[in-house]
Amino acid sequence: MKILSERDQFLSNYEVFEHLKGLKSKYDWTFTPEDEEALKKKYENSKHKRYKRFTNCGLDLEVITRDMTEYFSRLSSSMITSKEGFKELMIYLNTFDLMKIEKLQIVNSLPRSMAHLYVLVEECDQRLDEEACEGILQKI
Repeated sequence: MKILSERDQFLSNYEVFEHLKGLKSKYDWTFTPEDEEALKKKYENSKHKRYKRFTNCGLDLEVITRDMTEYFSRLSSSMITSKEGFKELMIYLNTFDLMKIEKLQIVNSLPRSMAHLYVLVEECDQRLDEEACEGILQKI
């Protein structure tokens, strides 16, 4: 087996959650009774009174999507919820000399204390001054 192109991109929890929500709406999957009602209303006024549930991509993908969206929904209080918020935080983090993985960890865990930030950023006390650390915490 030969690797044609190496993947070196990282995805944040927010990006994965948005992708899974897109899959859910694309294939009209329903995971809750509220989803089922919304889907029925969507097809109520259309020419086709019955809707087909798309499962050609596999039941495993649907199960993984359901489980992961449920997990991310429970984490929503500690997760970025809008595209603008994600973009602002990434632009702000790009002003510092941080590695990709450190930015990813900050975006995924959203540290609320200096101690948590020190755990995420290697040699934080040497690479960032206290004002920069406070600025990151304030931005979050």
